[in-house]
Amino acid sequence: MIEGTTGEFFQPFSNIKFLLAILYLGILSSLGTSYLSNYTLSKIAAAQMSVFSNVATLITIITGVLFLNEAFHFYHLIGGIMIIIGVIGTNFAGEKSKKDSKEDL
Repeated sequence: MIEGTTGEFFQPFSNIKFLLAILYLGILSSLGTSYLSNYTLSKIAAAQMSVFSNVATLITIITGVLFLNEAFHFYHLIGGIMIIIGVIGTNFAGEKSKKDSKEDL
């Protein structure tokens, strides 16, 4: 069962902090990320760019620890190291396979 009135539903929109948060998430985060992804795709291969999206998880963990005082556990460290190794490994393996394919020509 849904409780409340339509006025209560729209009440948060009268708060400037709420509006700024919505605008930030809607415009800067979503639209900005989309534009940056398209720009990145024009500069590097899609496979390389998709691997870098995993770094967002690492940034989220670090931000949570630094700004929100969230707990940092051993498994966060292990996961972060695995992400970094994966990004570096994928990019170096991609460069090596490009060199090998060019030598075959």
